[in-house]
Amino acid sequence: MTHKKIFLLALVFSVLTGFKSYVYGYDITKQLSLDVSIAGTYQYLDYDSEDNDDSLGRGAIAADIGFNLHPTDIDEFQVTLSYASGNSLHDKSPFILASYADDLEDDVEDINGRSRDYLLEAWYKHTFNLTEDISLSGTFGIIDSTGYLDENEFANDELSQFMNEVFVNNPLLNLPSYDSGGVVELSYKNFYLKALAMDSKTDKWETPDENDTKSYNYYGGEIGCSLNTPLGEGNYRVIGYITSEEFEGWDNSEEKYQGMGISADQKIGEIFGVFFRFGWQDDDAIVDFDTMYSGGININGKLWGREDDEIGIGYAYLDGCDDADVDNTQVVEGYVKFKVTEFSHVSLDVQYMNDDYEGDIDDTEGVISSVRYVIEF
Repeated sequence: MTHKKIFLLALVFSVLTGFKSYVYGYDITKQLSLDVSIAGTYQYLDYDSEDNDDSLGRGAIAADIGFNLHPTDIDEFQVTLSYASGNSLHDKSPFILASYADDLEDDVEDINGRSRDYLLEAWYKHTFNLTEDISLSGTFGIIDSTGYLDENEFANDELSQFMNEVFVNNPLLNLPSYDSGGVVELSYKNFYLKALAMDSKTDKWETPDENDTKSYNYYGGEIGCSLNTPLGEGNYRVIGYITSEEFEGWDNSEEKYQGMGISADQKIGEIFGVFFRFGWQDDDAIVDFDTMYSGGININGKLWGREDDEIGIGYAYLDGCDDADVDNTQVVEGYVKFKVTEFSHVSLDVQYMNDDYEGDIDDTEGVISSVRYVIEF
C-alpha cells in the first residue's frame, strides 16, 4: 500500500471517528451532507478442477465519500469519491463471475480507461413537480446506471447484502458505471418510468486488428411499481436495454448488446422477504450467457429480537449461449449480518460457485468464505 493510500484511508477513518456520535449521514449544513463508508473484507477461496486443487485468501479495503448539496428542494448535486487498496479475489478467482461486487483498487484507478482516478460520480438533478401526484426529474453528469436500473430491496447492496455480482445486479443487463450520461424519471403515485443514456467503453477486442478500447452508447429503460398487498410491500420492475454496434461478434463482426430483465421483491409480513430476477440477452455478440434466473429469501433479525440483523440466502442459474465454452454457471450464497455499533456491522458470507464447461474444458467449482466489516455514516 502506498503512502498516499495510507494517508487517504487514515484521513477517512479520522473523519469517521469524529462523526461517530451521529447517525448515518452527517449534515454539515441544512443544504450540504456528507456520507462516508469504509468496507474491509477478507475472502478465502477453496476450489478444485480436474487437474487443480488449490486455495488462496485475499483482502481489500475501500472507502467511499459522498457529498450531496440541496441548494433548493428541487435541485441536487452529488459528488462521490472512492479510494481502495487491494483487489480481494478479483484478479485471482478462476470463476466467470466476481465473488465481490464492490469497486476495489483496480476499479477506481483509470476508471473506464478515462485517465480518471477515484471520482465515481458527479451529477446534477432537477425535479419538476407537475402536480401533487406527478413529478418529472432529469439527472445529468457522470453517473452510475446501477443506481437507477435493476434495483431490488433484498439483493442490491454489496456492502450490506449479498457479495456476488449476480445477486447485486443482473449481469446480463451489462449496466455501465461512472461515465457521462443522463436519466429522466417520471413518477405517478406508485408507478414510475425511467429512461437512461450513457457513453461508455468496451473492453479490448481480442483480435489482431482491434486492440484498443472502443466507445459505445448504452440506452436503458425501466418501468416499475410499488404495491401494498396483504402480504406486505412489493416492488416489480421490467428493464430493457440496447447499445450501439461496437462489440465483437462470433464471426469478428460488429454487434450490439441488447436484452431485458425482471427484478421483483416482496415482503411477507415483518420478518420474511423474497426476491426474484430474470435476465435475457441476445448472443450475436460474444457473451458467456443468454439467460439467467436468480432468487432467494431475506430473514429480518426481528425473529430473534435484533431488527438490524438479517440473513440472506440466494441461488442463481445462468445458461451459456450456444457458441460459448461455458454450458452453465450456478451460484449459491448465504450471509448473516450483525449490527456491531450504531454505525457499523459485520457480515459472514459463504458462496458456492460452479462453472460447467462444454467439451474437454475442465469444470471449476469451489467455496468462498468471507468476512466483511463496514462502517457507515
